[in-house]
Amino acid sequence: MPTREEVHRHRWQVSSSHQVSEGLLVYLRCACGRWRVTSTPAYPVAYPEVAGEIGA
Repeated sequence: MPTREEVHRHRWQVSSSHQVSEGLLVYLRCACGRWRVTSTPAYPVAYPEVAGEIGA
């Protein structure tokens, strides 16, 4: 049986983002207290629609 945390649907919100030499580094947090870090490559962006969502 899954735990409550396993069935929780996270609602990630951007806490901060930083331009680094490898691209854009984004720190996301959920109201439950979990954190997630994502990144997008500097150039070229293989999936621009995804990069737009992350940067929003």
